[in-house]
Amino acid sequence: MLNLKPEAVWKFFAEISEVPRCSGNEDEIGDYLLKVGKEAGLEAKADRSGNVLLSRAQDGGEPAAVLQSHMDMVCEKNSDVGHDFTSDPLDLKIEDGWVTAKGTTLGADNGIGMALALAAATGDYDLPPLDFLFTVDEERGLVGARELDSDFVRGKRLINLDSEEFGSFTVGCAGGGTTSLRVPLNRAPRGFNQAAKISVSGLTGGHSGEDIDKGRANAVKLLGRVLEEVRDQVGLNLLEISGGDKHNAIPREASAYIAIEAPWGVYEEIVDECEDLFIDEYSDTERDLSVEFLELSWGEVHEVMTEDTTAVVVDLIRALPFGVIRRDRRSPSQVETSTNLASVEETPEGIELVTSSRSSMESQLEEVRDRVEIIARRFGAEVTQGEPYPSWRPDYESDLLAEAKEVFQDNYGREPEVKAIHGGLETGVIGEKIDGLDMIAMGPNIESPHSPDERVEVETVEKFWDFLLDFLESLG
Repeated sequence: MLNLKPEAVWKFFAEISEVPRCSGNEDEIGDYLLKVGKEAGLEAKADRSGNVLLSRAQDGGEPAAVLQSHMDMVCEKNSDVGHDFTSDPLDLKIEDGWVTAKGTTLGADNGIGMALALAAATGDYDLPPLDFLFTVDEERGLVGARELDSDFVRGKRLINLDSEEFGSFTVGCAGGGTTSLRVPLNRAPRGFNQAAKISVSGLTGGHSGEDIDKGRANAVKLLGRVLEEVRDQVGLNLLEISGGDKHNAIPREASAYIAIEAPWGVYEEIVDECEDLFIDEYSDTERDLSVEFLELSWGEVHEVMTEDTTAVVVDLIRALPFGVIRRDRRSPSQVETSTNLASVEETPEGIELVTSSRSSMESQLEEVRDRVEIIARRFGAEVTQGEPYPSWRPDYESDLLAEAKEVFQDNYGREPEVKAIHGGLETGVIGEKIDGLDMIAMGPNIESPHSPDERVEVETVEKFWDFLLDFLESLG
């Protein structure tokens, strides 16, 4: 990685990529950040939640700005990849001007933000006093930001480095919240001589906020359709079901194990017909979509899920909404409200399904989560609503935005795009804690975050770094 420019940024990114940092497992990356800060002679401290603050401000003075990024990454891999996210470094590679990882998420969301911040914090640049805030557990619900004490953040300007489009400044984001649905798991004694696996795989997936309007398939939803066809045509003897993983990722893979009682070829025909149908429906977004029917050497099967449990699980998957619910009437290209059927898995307490809903309007967020709850309760599922996180309302008259636009115009001879996004950012939570905080989000080009196709564009990292240094210098 050292042959890329800017060298300091890529050096830190390579080091960060060697440290395990799945959400909820940020101790090592926190220690790394503190070590880097102390070796550079910066004030370095962590709060009780593990959030880390490095400071170039002297004697506790107020910084000109706070650069903020999060430590954790979404840990997703392809099913044929043996990577262990708890111990293995990411296997980085360069392809056609982009940095990516082999078979796993890259963690550029938000590793490149951390690398940019560390390069600015430790380099010999003519910058004003600055603070650098690194938060934990962003991807699972903005946990570090939620637990942040307001006095841990100094200054009146915050620059979030978790945006993913160079030349575009983010000044607002959606709020959101998860809903967990639990179906009682009951089994009945039945005797079968064969078992099989039905799997949906090869989907693009992606971020459940930024990619929700791109027409991508949801593996859990597709699996539900296949299981419904099996049930309607030959009867469904469900053994296990799972799919999806992260609430903020569109499921790429899902599978079910079933017991077989009809002739083998009947199931194969149903699965093949579903695959052909799905390929036709998603020909423009899912080039590698696959639906497979595989025989298992399990021997005799002595019990399956009851008909009632099977019906509730399949019907819930079919009935729960997925995708764009409503667009912004003032700006139809912007998604206002959406929901993602994120996962289904068997737990000791039952079959659990998780949905993640987003909206830039608090009332619409509440409405879509209520809708999910009503559907779930109709099927007798237990419902738990997670605490929602707030949206960040745009301030197009922001002084910080005005300064960023002027510097960008001077550097590149064009105006940047200014927008609100449908994804969630920590700025909404932090801004709610600190009155009058002027905020902006920015970064280089990142594509397909939260999926193994994630990549960051090398050229835009260098351009963004040049802009960032000039922008920070202008704040002095």
